[in-house]
Amino acid sequence: MSVREQVREQRFYLEAAAALLKAAQPPTAPQSALDWATENATIILPTEGRQPFAPYAYQSRLLEDTSPRRIVLKARQTGISNAIAIEALHKAITRPDTTELLVSRNEKAASNLIAYCQHTINGLRNPPALRKENQGELAFANGSRIVSLPANPSTGRSMAATDVYLDEFAFCAYDTLIYDSIIGTISTGGSMTILSTPNGRANMFFRLWSGLEGGAWSRHSIHWSACPRYDDAWAEQMRSNMTRQSFGQEYDLDFITSGDAVFDLDDLASCRDGWNSALDGCERLVTAWDIGRRQDHTVGITIGLRNDIWHEVAYERFLAPYPVIQARIEARALYGGSHHVESNGIGDPVIENLTCRVTPFTTTAKTKTQAIQALQLLVQQGRFKFGSEQLARELSL
Repeated sequence: MSVREQVREQRFYLEAAAALLKAAQPPTAPQSALDWATENATIILPTEGRQPFAPYAYQSRLLEDTSPRRIVLKARQTGISNAIAIEALHKAITRPDTTELLVSRNEKAASNLIAYCQHTINGLRNPPALRKENQGELAFANGSRIVSLPANPSTGRSMAATDVYLDEFAFCAYDTLIYDSIIGTISTGGSMTILSTPNGRANMFFRLWSGLEGGAWSRHSIHWSACPRYDDAWAEQMRSNMTRQSFGQEYDLDFITSGDAVFDLDDLASCRDGWNSALDGCERLVTAWDIGRRQDHTVGITIGLRNDIWHEVAYERFLAPYPVIQARIEARALYGGSHHVESNGIGDPVIENLTCRVTPFTTTAKTKTQAIQALQLLVQQGRFKFGSEQLARELSL
């Protein structure tokens, strides 16, 4: 045998031995979502900009939890939505031909979850190839997809998802219909993660969290105090600027307070103490009118600011034809201050016929909520005083 043949034979045996050795070794376990996220992911924070993803303890526990059913009761702004977006991205990248379904309360929230995924992709050293990228879907070259949808009655019904994430589920309209349809999409062995802040007890999220429905779940509870970004000084400041209901809902994981009546009866009773309806001494006056149609009451109120406390100066609720309404508005204009008339519906023609100057305003669902929350805060802080029985009845309802 020639030297060349001997070398060729030795190489053959060496390659065969290497192949046998490789075959005998156990396959390498895929990198966990937590390890992958810690090594690769970045997030964008409101003030700090792009930062490496350094998971908090509760984020690590969630990413390490591979249970097929997870439910998360969380305070707002604790980074959980970002964490599940990173987890969904890890699954889509490392497992070909899978579908990660994200469901949010509305279209804006749905696009925000996709944006979290995009932020992380843009910060990767070796970003995956994408075949499709928009506000509702990321499609990868490996056949996987991340789909983010707003909540509606048919969400997920025609989609076979590998993993499903229901974000802020307590605030989703059609929550029971969505849950029932989503359960079908993962019936062949997928996973479901549900997360939300509380929103009272009249919703599917409360029933699942409290164990009234849904069977066994792996549970994660994340109070505001668990987040390193918050401390007692922050909580004290936030409580002073929020209603009890709002803070209980957004940060204290309180199902009971978040479902309370809008105004507490004890708070309303304290609004009578120190009430002063006099015009004299008011630093500022504001009058507002809600014009009723023929069968609806017209309501007008004037409030005056005195020593940082608003006092009811005048309040009336009455049924009358439009000429009478116009006359009463013009009479109240003699009080001075600013005057506002709701321009929705019949308000516009009434405004056009007035001889006094008023500011039109339009009421929407959003502005109503903002107005109620602002009044809640004033009432709870003892900064709104009134004495009319009709107003007390209205607020107690």
